[in-house]
Amino acid sequence: MRVILAVIAAVGLALGFIFWAFGPRAEGTQQAEPQAEQAQPQADQVSVLRIEGMTCGGCAAAVKMAAKGVDGVKDAVVSLEANTADVTYDASKTTADAIARAVSEKSGFTATVATQSTSER
Repeated sequence: MRVILAVIAAVGLALGFIFWAFGPRAEGTQQAEPQAEQAQPQADQVSVLRIEGMTCGGCAAAVKMAAKGVDGVKDAVVSLEANTADVTYDASKTTADAIARAVSEKSGFTATVATQSTSER
């Protein structure tokens, strides 16, 4: 039974990587021109995304890879049980809505912003 679950998880991870690597690119996730640096660095922002349709560890891995593929995303912690992703990002480079769009397009799961950003240092 463990071997079957391991094979299913490996296939899920492989499919998640394929969706991430070869999926369509989300509009608005990359900036055309770099912004000038501010005098004081901005704190990282954390938003919670609600993810619909995840059923296995491979699904969660696909969501994590899609989120981390967005320029400005520093970390993504995906909870299969809660159907959420806590995303830490640089607000000067992207937004929670842009991350949710990218996750929806790249992973194949529907992502929406559950809570707007909060500061984190």
